[in-house]
Amino acid sequence: MSTLSKKALNQFLEVIKNADNTFLDPDKNLDEQGHVDGYNHLFHLLRTCIDFYLFNDPLRPSFMLLSTENHKILGDNVDAVYYFTQLRADQEYIIKGKRFDSCYLAFATYGGEADGSIVERQANNINHTLIEFEADGSFEIKLTQNPKHKNEFKLHEDVVNLFTREYFFDRFNSKESELSIVNVTPQSESKPLNDEQLAHRIQVMTTFFEQSTWIAPLPVDFPLNNFLPPFNFEADQGSFGTVDNIYCFGKFKLENNEYLKITFSSPKCCYWGIQTWNYLMQSMDFKNYKVGINRESATTNEDGTYTIYLSHKKMDVDNWISTAAYKEGIIFCRWLLAEEMPEQPSCEVLKFT
Repeated sequence: MSTLSKKALNQFLEVIKNADNTFLDPDKNLDEQGHVDGYNHLFHLLRTCIDFYLFNDPLRPSFMLLSTENHKILGDNVDAVYYFTQLRADQEYIIKGKRFDSCYLAFATYGGEADGSIVERQANNINHTLIEFEADGSFEIKLTQNPKHKNEFKLHEDVVNLFTREYFFDRFNSKESELSIVNVTPQSESKPLNDEQLAHRIQVMTTFFEQSTWIAPLPVDFPLNNFLPPFNFEADQGSFGTVDNIYCFGKFKLENNEYLKITFSSPKCCYWGIQTWNYLMQSMDFKNYKVGINRESATTNEDGTYTIYLSHKKMDVDNWISTAAYKEGIIFCRWLLAEEMPEQPSCEVLKFT
């Protein structure tokens, strides 16, 4: 007998079956590596769908890890750790944690439809400057429609999910915060999913999967070996950015005997970082290559500016990052809590002598 879950699964499989049209489209102008990355990205999306919408429940939430060295989606950062959970606006949540040596920690809620669609806005952004911590770094915050006391924050009526963001200057030699979330609204006894409930979760997964393919791949018509001007992320921009960030996109395309020289200055900020992505917004292989640099790992020029070098082969200079064997891809910059808008980085393609 046909069930609601079976019908939902068939619809999901149909979306998956046709998903490669989003990156095989000739108008996307992706190279062969971009096509391979596109197919690989579909499996990353599948894993994310399962974690976020099959295994996660806004009535009994838990933090689901967004990205690892093998699983990357939605614009991961080599210096950051992200967690996701669903929320419901008619509930109240307590987040407990203990922060150690991160340079930035935030809890961002997003508003929209609770059907897996791309979120419509960032509803609230609770960064570490707004949280009162104990001397040992521990803290407790409450998400509620009626905040009244310290460390209580507004849970808006359209909120459907939350992302944590934690940035490090030396991620792999640092300790990420201990975090947990619990719904403090009384719940009925937990029971196995029924057919209707499972079908709904599959439908949400389908929507998230399909609409995520609208975001990536990124346009390949970014300026070649150059950057667009930096821009603020606006709360009503849609997608999972944060108003604490200033973003800047560029594209590289280099031959084996070429390197890209990037020069820029930075305003005072909590964090800045430059890294390479493929066209699917996935960081390059940071396990085997140096593909990113940040405010603390970079060496400053005498005039306070920075010069970053990007190439296929390792260069004996300060501030070198690798293409990770990609002939072309994205260069992505972000500034967190910057005091003013950064200037657009300048670029020059040079040849090895």
